[in-house]
Amino acid sequence: MIVISYGIRKSGSTFAFELAKTVLELAGYSQVLLPEALLAPANNGTRGRRINAAGPWTDDLLAQVIEAGQGTKTVVRTHANPRRLSSTRVVDALDAGELKIHVVFRDPRDTVLSLFDEARDKPEKNKARTVDDAIDRLRPRIRSLWHWGSYPSLKLLYDDFAFDPVTGPQLIADDLGVTIDPHEVWRIVSSRRTRKNVAQPRRYTTEMSATDAARIAAAFPGYTQMVEQRDFGWFSYER
Repeated sequence: MIVISYGIRKSGSTFAFELAKTVLELAGYSQVLLPEALLAPANNGTRGRRINAAGPWTDDLLAQVIEAGQGTKTVVRTHANPRRLSSTRVVDALDAGELKIHVVFRDPRDTVLSLFDEARDKPEKNKARTVDDAIDRLRPRIRSLWHWGSYPSLKLLYDDFAFDPVTGPQLIADDLGVTIDPHEVWRIVSSRRTRKNVAQPRRYTTEMSATDAARIAAAFPGYTQMVEQRDFGWFSYER
């Protein structure tokens, strides 16, 4: 079985991926490194990293990834949109137990702050440095989130899983049908580099102007309301 973990960039996607991977490893499922040809190109143009990052998605790629993961349960991370996947193929794989989907997301105002952190830390890169730029970058990523999350999937909201040593690991273990010690999962993942990237919940309330926060919420009203109210029915609305 393959677990596709989709996350909006700077929304805890690496942490959620590491949680899922560690849950499965502790449950006895060794993680399969996908063949290089199936991995998404890294930002530097090379292929193959320790993170199983796949995409862009097609029916053929999904079939090959599922085949590569036969005999175990393996997590595959992605930031890619599934729009080129046929919904029939995805639903069939879900129904057959060949596929699980996890979607990871965060309050858009906190995501923007994290994007600004990245721009500050990597001044040589083309990163978001204004609210308008951040909104433009977020728009297609939120569409991708909705597309993945419109399928039966585990919804992981950053503020609900990134700060609680039990909730995140247990939600993932329950979804994947395995038994683990959530505290041990948390201990292992917290010792890795990815844990250093986890910030604080609701940063925007103290680190962002009310004007900028309102602009971002106005740009994504339905999404912001879904995050604030935990109304995951947003994923079933027509776009």
